[in-house]
Amino acid sequence: MPRKPREKSALCIHHVILRGINQQIIFEDEYDYLQFINVLKYYKETCEFKIYAYCLMNNHIHLLIEHMTVDLDLIMKKIEVKFVRWYNKKYQRSGYLFQDRYKSEPVNDMRYFRTVFRYIHQNPFHAGMEKTLGMYPWSSYNDYINMDASFVDINTVFDLFQSYDECISYLQVDSDEMCMEYYASSRLSDAEVLKIIARRTSCTSPSDFQRLDLATRNEYLQRLHYSGISIRQMSRLTGISRTAISTAVKKK
Repeated sequence: MPRKPREKSALCIHHVILRGINQQIIFEDEYDYLQFINVLKYYKETCEFKIYAYCLMNNHIHLLIEHMTVDLDLIMKKIEVKFVRWYNKKYQRSGYLFQDRYKSEPVNDMRYFRTVFRYIHQNPFHAGMEKTLGMYPWSSYNDYINMDASFVDINTVFDLFQSYDECISYLQVDSDEMCMEYYASSRLSDAEVLKIIARRTSCTSPSDFQRLDLATRNEYLQRLHYSGISIRQMSRLTGISRTAISTAVKKK
């Protein structure tokens, strides 16, 4: 079956996701993260694209990118090839690192641009990898906090807001707006889910969930569902019925 053509953005802006093959970890240590950022910086200059947001998770990558003179497919191919060559040499491996083609969605208006911008920066929080926004080191969040325009094209984004404070406040408001969701398409192991539960709730066992008041319990269930945990798996690990979880999720 031929591949479906990618949707093009009228603004040449796309939300891009790269993910490890078979959910493989991409970044083993901080040097791997730094190398990928260096590759982005290199091709940002040579291919003349703009980066408005990025987030490097352990097994997938988010980019908010505007391409101008060079086609997005060619940009992503160059980035992938250069990083994988370096990665394979470092770890003495061969073969693919990334799964299939990169995923992308077009951004056709600035309202949705703002949604994607916030979604990318809140990805570590919603995945349970940080308890406070800004603690995760491998995203462009702190470029905006520190007004550092040396790599990320922050000024274009700041122009969408009335002030610096309005932009940062927007970033910090916990949002359940969904974009091209990664976790919904992946299977999380029970061990991974238990780690997310520990990070995103105050519960460590099913009995802890049973003692929660209804409002708090529903809030926790909504958080966990947003992190990509299926209702079936959530029910099994929390002891809460699927019907109760479905009701809580629908309320959100």
